[in-house]
Amino acid sequence: MPAEASAAHRSAVPPLLSVRGVSKAYPGVQALAGVDLDVRAGEVHALTGENGSGKSTLAKVIGGVIRPDSGTVLVDGAPVHFSGPADALRSGIVTISQELTLAPTLTVAENIHLGRLPRRRGRIDWPTMRAQARRALEELEVHVSETDRVDGLSVELQQEVEIARALSTDSRLIILDEATSSLSEAATERLLRIIAERSARGVAVLMISHRMPELYATASKATVLRDGHLMGDVPLPETPERDLIRLMVGRELTDYFGTRQGEASDVALEVRDLRSDDGLLKPTSLSVRRGEVLGVAGLVGSGKSELGMALGGAIPAQGEVTVSGHRVRLSDPRRTLAGGIGYVPDDRKRSALLPVRSVAENFVVAWLSGLCRFGVLNTSRESKEVRAAIDRYGVVTASPTTRIQNLSGGNQQKVVLGRMFALDCDVYVLSEPTRGVDVGSKSAIYALLREIAGRGAAVVLISSELPELIGMSDRVVVFFEGEIRGEFSGDGMTEADIAHVAVAGDATAGATA
Repeated sequence: MPAEASAAHRSAVPPLLSVRGVSKAYPGVQALAGVDLDVRAGEVHALTGENGSGKSTLAKVIGGVIRPDSGTVLVDGAPVHFSGPADALRSGIVTISQELTLAPTLTVAENIHLGRLPRRRGRIDWPTMRAQARRALEELEVHVSETDRVDGLSVELQQEVEIARALSTDSRLIILDEATSSLSEAATERLLRIIAERSARGVAVLMISHRMPELYATASKATVLRDGHLMGDVPLPETPERDLIRLMVGRELTDYFGTRQGEASDVALEVRDLRSDDGLLKPTSLSVRRGEVLGVAGLVGSGKSELGMALGGAIPAQGEVTVSGHRVRLSDPRRTLAGGIGYVPDDRKRSALLPVRSVAENFVVAWLSGLCRFGVLNTSRESKEVRAAIDRYGVVTASPTTRIQNLSGGNQQKVVLGRMFALDCDVYVLSEPTRGVDVGSKSAIYALLREIAGRGAAVVLISSELPELIGMSDRVVVFFEGEIRGEFSGDGMTEADIAHVAVAGDATAGATA
């Protein structure tokens, strides 16, 4: 069936899911304000907007995680009132979120069947459970044993187990809430292929993602939210990306990646034979000048993340690292920070945030030594500097006392980056600094990166997004099997050549020696 005819056919089908006038408020924040939404069987429907626009709140209402203050959710035209995700699942609605909900001490198979263990004669049917889990993993091409404990897996493998659990259900509507944010490109492609296959079989998909290529390659329609309000529905891929972004952020994003502020000068960071104790990072040498942004590319497991963790003192490592001519002691985050290296890890929720603490506490956790005198915290100075940082880094929050877990992902990341940038380090090592962040917040973060480089800091930018690396970096090095296999600069920085080295380890195409 031609694409136009297929779209017309879907629009004539009654909605599987309808949302009518849904509102939800939190203290100081109107998360949703009278939102309407229709999703039809066989449709991949994008839900877009900046961080804090209400996307995840709406997904949680549909998935039974939270109850709306007003409005109605209908399935097959009948109102439903979910008291939890289990009720939504019984209606055929399953959510795949970037926030892991696994039980870490249980096995992969037990997690895949959590809450719905197969039984036989009143007892758990372990062979059936393991066999079904194995099939779910094989569909996603996840190379892990169903008998492995989840807490021994990498973050990406845990995310794939989360996905396998959702896809193993008999679902009619799949909600993807930033489900690909911690996946490699290969794993993302596999998931999107499976989603397309499910959609072709009549499953509805509600897709939340900040990755524009994913939306344009997968979805046929986008519903746009801004500040909790419905801004409209637009067809994809017919709507130009710039128009979709304008609808999301309410303005034109010009000079998205920014421009260099000043020229690079003397070497700030010198690395000689840096290697991790686990062997994932092989002896690596590089240097970064003041005012320079060095991009670091590579697939998951290539060694790029380990480079960041080794420089940040987050993992045991050996080698020689100097900042402005002074040697930095490795394998201890406090010592690397004291040595002039500010490190931001790739997983903010696990490694960079105190989720039940306030915005203020998450800012000052890195500033305590400068805010204390004789062991006593100067609270008036603390309050003044926190409010200045909130304004300086554009953090949207009702109050400095708001728990940081109640902020959007983009605003959480601004706190993580802002508290580190305020320390005025000579070197910044930033791992996936815009992961799970909307286009508007990305633009703001890029401006901050340009600013700190313009102040003379050396920046190491580790990212899975090639457009980001090319747009922000002066040079890009590419990791493969634990070592640098290629370096690109100027016109030689192309997605095709960088990806070639990342996948094949072959530095012959377009590399600059």
